[in-house]
Amino acid sequence: MANERERERERAGFEDPNPNPWGRGPGNWVNRTLYIRDNLDILRGMNSDTVDLIYLDPPFNSNKTYEAPIGSQAAGAAFKDSWHLSDVDLAWHGEIAEKNQGLYDVIAASRTAHGEGMMSYLVMMAARIIELERVLKPTGSIYLHCDPTASHYLKMVMDSVFGKAQFRNEVIWSYSGGGVPKKDFARKHDTILRYTGPGDYTFHPQFRPYKEGVTTHSGGAPVPL
Repeated sequence: MANERERERERAGFEDPNPNPWGRGPGNWVNRTLYIRDNLDILRGMNSDTVDLIYLDPPFNSNKTYEAPIGSQAAGAAFKDSWHLSDVDLAWHGEIAEKNQGLYDVIAASRTAHGEGMMSYLVMMAARIIELERVLKPTGSIYLHCDPTASHYLKMVMDSVFGKAQFRNEVIWSYSGGGVPKKDFARKHDTILRYTGPGDYTFHPQFRPYKEGVTTHSGGAPVPL
């Protein structure tokens, strides 16, 4: 296991200033660094328990293809947000089942409930979420941005990896614009799932002031968001 971890770090281009065969110890990465490659390779090269805050905005499994705007520097590039078993590394299946059988059971059930595409998507996500949990400090927090396409499946994945007791909030990000369906409510929101490590995690409450002229028994204290 130790030799395999060292090979993963070497492939990802990491040099650990404090080698540790168990992957524990000080961070072997530089904050505010942009890595342009598969994030799974980078994550597997990072020491455990070294990250305070994680925010991820991954593909949503929207079954759409997104193309860069004409005239932009990325013109001609496209991303296909649809998933099939051929899109995921078969080794990930075994790795997930070995590390967390309950998680793999959840993923396998999604194939029955939703189809092969959702299962493939969740395999891709789970392989990375497992590593995110490993690198997150016990006092850290993680925010997963998704939408109703897979939010309910991703919550089960997060519960399986981080533990249901570490779920803190489901933040609804609502927005407007575009048309309104005639036979449905408008689908105008994304979801952000917030989990923490099992330690004394950090949280800074956010406030907004009362409107001018509004008074309260508390003397006009800010209103929590």
